Amino acid sequence: MKEKIEPPSNWIRKRLLSNKWDSSVRIQLLLYAIFGVAFYLLLMNHVFPEQYNIQIGKQSPATIVSPITKVDEYATEEAKTQAAKAVERQYTKDDTLTNEQINHIDHFFAEVRKIITNPSDTNEEKITKIKGTLEKKPSNDFSPEFYQNLVSRSPDQLTEIRLKTREIVYDILQEGVRKEELEEKRKSVDRDLVTSLLDSDALDGPSRSVVRELAKQSIIPNEVYDEKKTEQLRDAARDAVKAIPINKGQIIVSKDEVVTKDQYRKLEQLGLLRKKTNIFPYLGLAILILLLLAMLFYYVRRFHFNLFKNNVNLILLFSVLLLTLLGMKFIALGQNLEWNTIGYLAPVGLGTMLITLLLNIELALGCVILLAISASVFYNGDSHNLFNFHYGMVALVSGAASAFALAGVRKRSSILKAGAISSAASIIPIVSLYFLAPAEGTWKDLLQSVSFGILSGIFSAVLTIGFLPYFETLFGILSPLRLLELSNPNHPLLRKLLIETPGTYHHSVIVANLAEAAAEAIGADGLLARVGAYYHDLGKTKRPQFFIENQLYRENPHDKISPNLSKTIIISHPRDGVELLRQYRIPEPIQDIAAQHHGTTLLKYFYYKALSQQKDGAQVLEEDYRYPGPKAQFKEAAIVGIADCVEAAVRSLSRPTPSRIENMVRKIIRDRLEDGQFNECDLTFKELDLIAKSMCETLKGIFHSRIEYPEEPAIKGVKH
Repeated sequence: MKEKIEPPSNWIRKRLLSNKWDSSVRIQLLLYAIFGVAFYLLLMNHVFPEQYNIQIGKQSPATIVSPITKVDEYATEEAKTQAAKAVERQYTKDDTLTNEQINHIDHFFAEVRKIITNPSDTNEEKITKIKGTLEKKPSNDFSPEFYQNLVSRSPDQLTEIRLKTREIVYDILQEGVRKEELEEKRKSVDRDLVTSLLDSDALDGPSRSVVRELAKQSIIPNEVYDEKKTEQLRDAARDAVKAIPINKGQIIVSKDEVVTKDQYRKLEQLGLLRKKTNIFPYLGLAILILLLLAMLFYYVRRFHFNLFKNNVNLILLFSVLLLTLLGMKFIALGQNLEWNTIGYLAPVGLGTMLITLLLNIELALGCVILLAISASVFYNGDSHNLFNFHYGMVALVSGAASAFALAGVRKRSSILKAGAISSAASIIPIVSLYFLAPAEGTWKDLLQSVSFGILSGIFSAVLTIGFLPYFETLFGILSPLRLLELSNPNHPLLRKLLIETPGTYHHSVIVANLAEAAAEAIGADGLLARVGAYYHDLGKTKRPQFFIENQLYRENPHDKISPNLSKTIIISHPRDGVELLRQYRIPEPIQDIAAQHHGTTLLKYFYYKALSQQKDGAQVLEEDYRYPGPKAQFKEAAIVGIADCVEAAVRSLSRPTPSRIENMVRKIIRDRLEDGQFNECDLTFKELDLIAKSMCETLKGIFHSRIEYPEEPAIKGVKH
């Protein structure tokens, strides 16, 4: 049984995940859960207000500022109560009582006139009759002088007394008399009588005495308490009171200030006391994290399905995001009154640049939104809001700019250039937001903000350069920058290939040109195909003399050994190459190309040679003369395999005309297709046709015809 070359695995998959777990949904959900918990813990202190251990009557350990605007319910209710109390009791005046009292006065004087004008009665009898008349009334507490003065008045005087009494009583009752004001209103009779002394027709003393007593007794309460109207006015007064707020940024208590009962109450209402735990902020943050994770999950599933089915790359994504969030958290620790704009230093570009280089730019642009939201939460301390959109906006612009700047880069120095572009891009939103709200800062704040924004891009670029090799090694990621480094001719393995097997090196260079052009023709990774082609035959350095391109006028050793031994030597070079690549820690895709470029193809030369040398009874099996595989698992490996076979075949043509080259290329592709070498990769017939056309164009450039230069004619008399 022949040994089969297994595709190599990267460090993470080898140690953390088995092949069946690489796309496991359970592992995927677990990764999202772990990232969600870490994300929650990082944001927690920036969402929940800091709580204090404070007691009434003791000094405050710090200056405590309200993190939010909230209605002071207790103070508002107190203000409403005071406003309601300020509304006086409302009364309704009963004018019928006023009229009744005036009628009673008129009726009384009509009766008195009858009694007084009766000449047959003595004064005593008249007084007795008058008392009898007054006993029918509710007010009959008169002095003896009242009666004596009354019966001694003439009819004309009685008329004047009646009119004056009516006037005084009417005026007072018309103003309204409440029960609690009765005595005060009756005392006002005396003031009216004193005022009347100035009149030319003023009453004499006895008449005024009669008016005084009768008017006082005639004044009764004529205003009744209106409870309904009073409550309506009090309710209106309560409603008119505006809510008293505890404003965001308002200092509740200063450091070392003795805490009062009112301050303690406000701190308790704001949830700033350690004795009480409010679960709603914890629940709100959890819901926010779940929402962001759900959006990320759907975005990855909808637009990056390859990543969605690859848990190793998902670990890479979450690792980069957590690294960036940790950097942002570290910057947030330095935010204070002196460095209140340090949030613009947040290394958002670190995450977007790493994701762009290690995965793809589309994913980086999606993740920059998540990082921008995080930045607005991390640096919300100065504004006392849950989100500070200033930092989120700058993070979004600078992060997106750094991702765009790194799209398709081919040099590691481009990272610094991308950092500079990110720095320049961050200046625009910083200045714009300052001009939109200049009252929120000074020119010094603007200068400080711009300085932090410039440093942010450079800082992110330096961090990216530092962390990129570790991620490439840890996850076996082959970024364009890493590929360019591997394609350097001075790489130890390429130097080894050049020195020990110059023929194979030249062959690999031509295969690289063919593979890169073909890969780019179908939209595959041309740089990966080129670098993979450089290393695909590295295993030939172990026994270089057994491969014809390295023999260089030497005797072919295969002529002296059996076909079976020759086959064993030849098919071992993919395995030898993989082992050598592993020793030098060359990334997994390059190892895969070296292992898969021959697939399970048949060594026809040695197979037919073995058949021709077959002795009676001996059996030659075709499967013994096939490479152990595996077959190509991805497009670039299949393309390198085609290019490898095409280069060798076309080199053997005696006259490589364009038509013969095209026939040879299409025959090789057709033979591999019929042999099932493309069954495990996703190449289509259309792509195979594009590969054939691309290779033919490249080969035409390599094997173009040249004109034959004529020999220089000899000139007589001239020596050469």
